[in-house]
Amino acid sequence: MQRPVLTVLLGLVALSAATAFYLFGAQHQAVPTLDADAAPLPGLTSLPVEPSAKPTRAVPRYDVTGTPRPVEPLPPLSELAARATGGDARAACQLAAELQACRQQAVFAGPRRVGGDQGPPTRCSELIEKYGDRHFTYLRQAAFAGEPEAMLRYAKGEAFGIPGESYAFLSTPDFDTWRREAPAMLQAAFEAGYPEAALHLMLAQEPMFGGQLAALLPPDPLRERARAGLLVLFAGQHPEAAKIAVSLPQVDPALDQEAQALARRWHVEYFNGLELDPNTEPNDHGMPLMAGSGQTCSQTVPGPKK
Repeated sequence: MQRPVLTVLLGLVALSAATAFYLFGAQHQAVPTLDADAAPLPGLTSLPVEPSAKPTRAVPRYDVTGTPRPVEPLPPLSELAARATGGDARAACQLAAELQACRQQAVFAGPRRVGGDQGPPTRCSELIEKYGDRHFTYLRQAAFAGEPEAMLRYAKGEAFGIPGESYAFLSTPDFDTWRREAPAMLQAAFEAGYPEAALHLMLAQEPMFGGQLAALLPPDPLRERARAGLLVLFAGQHPEAAKIAVSLPQVDPALDQEAQALARRWHVEYFNGLELDPNTEPNDHGMPLMAGSGQTCSQTVPGPKK
């Protein structure tokens, strides 16, 4: 039986976010407020937009009519690394995406191991050993090149690995850089019309799912409600829309009315009135809509199904 794509997306987002570590909540300093005219359309207006957080190339808009990229044999890691060093953003993205998958596999498999011969596959072992310390560099490189997948991965904090690996990054310059840049990077992907970015923004402030972003994004009841309203608009005329609408918590009617107006505005100006078929079968990529439109910069590594 096919699962509703919105439900699947929420599950993927929740699974990804649930593996994030909880950190520095009370230690995080208040974020200064932007002037009202700093953003023409309401977004993360209470956060500073670092000039350096703007991608160096134009971010392509989400293309619902796109087709998935053909699956090609993955180059050797040494070739990908050489290409990334030479400025190939897609090679950097592939390395970062594989590093995330390999680290997650290693952490999740760790407690179940009985012997040393049950470790990660050779490609994963080599990747972590030789290039693990460049995860942040690779992901940031691809994100600032305007690759939407890398932008979203970077904003989520994937460059710092998987829970349980280490918390040493909390005192590094890379972490301070990420804290300044992540909100604007996520907002850029949102404004380019990527549904996954909308879903991550919606869940970012949930204590159980938000992870690092939960400590970065200040509470904003209006926009939080508007993001939930986007889910209803994405479902369009499908019965799923009514189910989502009914499941939303009760809020002040005036707030709800303002949020619905903002959601409609976002839906038109950012997402071009996008509607998602709830019966669309998702693919194996961690960002199924992005991958389905051929706009990812990485492909999954073939392996046994779990």
